[in-house]
Amino acid sequence: MTKRLLAALVAVWLGWASEVLAVRIEDLDLTRSWQLRAIVIEGNEQLKRSDLTGALLSQQRPWYRFWAAYPPFDAVTFRADLERLRRLYESRGFYKAQVDYDLTLDDAEGLLSGRIIVREGAPVKVAEVDVSVAQNPKLPERLPIATGDVFSEDAYLRSEAFLKQFYGEEGYAYVESERKAEVVLDSDQAFLSYRIDPGPPSTFGATAVEGTQNVAPEIVRRELAYQPGDRYSPSKIAQSRDRLLALDLFGVVEVAPDKTAGKPSVVPMQVQVTEKEPREIRLAVGYGSEDQFRTQLEWRHNNWLGDGRRLSILAKYSVLESSGAVTFIQPHLFSPAARGVVNLRHDHTDEETYLLQATRFIPRLEYRFNNHLSGFLGYRLEYDHFTEVERATISAVGGFEKKGLISGPSLGLVWSTTDNPLSPSRGEILSFSADQAGAPWGGRYQFYHLTGEAKKYWSIGWETIFATRLKLGFADSIGAVENLPLSERLYAGGEKSVRGYGRRKLGPRSEANDPIGGLTLLEGSMELRRPLWQALGGAVFVDFGQVSRRAFDVPVGHVKFAAGFGLSYSTPVGPVRVDIGFPFSPPRGDQAFQFHFSIGAAF
Repeated sequence: MTKRLLAALVAVWLGWASEVLAVRIEDLDLTRSWQLRAIVIEGNEQLKRSDLTGALLSQQRPWYRFWAAYPPFDAVTFRADLERLRRLYESRGFYKAQVDYDLTLDDAEGLLSGRIIVREGAPVKVAEVDVSVAQNPKLPERLPIATGDVFSEDAYLRSEAFLKQFYGEEGYAYVESERKAEVVLDSDQAFLSYRIDPGPPSTFGATAVEGTQNVAPEIVRRELAYQPGDRYSPSKIAQSRDRLLALDLFGVVEVAPDKTAGKPSVVPMQVQVTEKEPREIRLAVGYGSEDQFRTQLEWRHNNWLGDGRRLSILAKYSVLESSGAVTFIQPHLFSPAARGVVNLRHDHTDEETYLLQATRFIPRLEYRFNNHLSGFLGYRLEYDHFTEVERATISAVGGFEKKGLISGPSLGLVWSTTDNPLSPSRGEILSFSADQAGAPWGGRYQFYHLTGEAKKYWSIGWETIFATRLKLGFADSIGAVENLPLSERLYAGGEKSVRGYGRRKLGPRSEANDPIGGLTLLEGSMELRRPLWQALGGAVFVDFGQVSRRAFDVPVGHVKFAAGFGLSYSTPVGPVRVDIGFPFSPPRGDQAFQFHFSIGAAF
């Protein structure tokens, strides 16, 4: 009902009133140039309007280019569009769908408006799915298409690919398949059959490497996720390709069975690579509402001294932080799943509460346990020097040490099953990190720092993603209060925190109104995300959080809330976001709303 009312209102706006005569293409004077004002689609219930408009080749003027001329109308293209829509419905299982149209003209302006009327009809449903497998009775529990589903060509084809992948993972390298679909329109039923011949059980054989010039072939072979004699697996082939591309040594990587060898049960493999120039310079610029203008320049050598070692020199600048860093990465340290990272850097951090000069030496061992779980174990050696700290801040925190050494271990774990690291739509991320400094490791500062965070993403239909997160943090000094540096206290508020508040503005403050942070942090978010038009997306959110000045005192009873909305534009490096958050109870001296601009998903 809502769609029909909206279509009626748009029709009236376009001039489709009862007194306007609808015409057909054959009634048009095609010797005259017509311009297309708009196309409206009515009657669609089962298919989204965005899917239908996306199938049209007739070009409409984008709504945001209201000053531009209307595009020319092409009768041949419009007729083909009608057939494209009918074929789209058929591919989704609606074989009886009818697509009609009428046109309205504005003779004086030479404008033409089109209305496409869809009568969807009953869908064809899957009555039977028959899978027969030669030489192997094992079947997958479920296919992408099942009895009772609306028959979809996409799911029908994906089921065949799924079966080939399934038996490939069972160790069969030469899976052959046939498929057949019989559609009975009288009963609106589809009968599907798949015939699978897995071929002989297979194992990986030797791997030939081609295309290497400056990179040793052994570097390629050690990244392979399989060994000769292992059971054949397409996922291990894909994993090997991903590992090789992650080295940044190759522009093109192909890993596949050697097709010239026939179909032996011991499958000879072939890796074809195209090397990149090992040295590269990367320049990046950006803008954020918190750090404002930011720029970064990096020189990198991806095969420094051979063996796939990486050396990089980085310089970056923003209003909040300026840094210079040298990073060395040694892949395959003790194990193919491990790598060593050594980072030496100097950071200049300008927060409202303090100005920090920090020189840091951080070696660590990173380990990938499997495709979802990774972790690290490292050591932190850091010299901090704090300046521009107000007396009111020192009084509020109860003690302050201006400079000193941080020395101690750190570790972290991350579990991730998301489908996209830049803009996830399903899966979860669980992370935990721990730092400890002081005895028995030495150093002036003595403290511990624990942080855990959980994120979950659901696809709830209508192209909408429901994203949630919950974060807990604990920190405290070991011994005197001043043993905990100001930078290690916990803060809330900002574009990656509670978006209705400014950076670090949620939580305790000094008499000078500077954020002083706390010892226990609670944060969370709930957000609905949905595409609006092409690459443009929208979101509505509710954030909450609070900081307690006491250790292990989760401030559930003092949580502050904020709500808001955002717009995002998808790019290859992640969505560019604009968020506006409104705190339910704004802190003194702050605005009634906060504007945040950033690159990447909010969480």
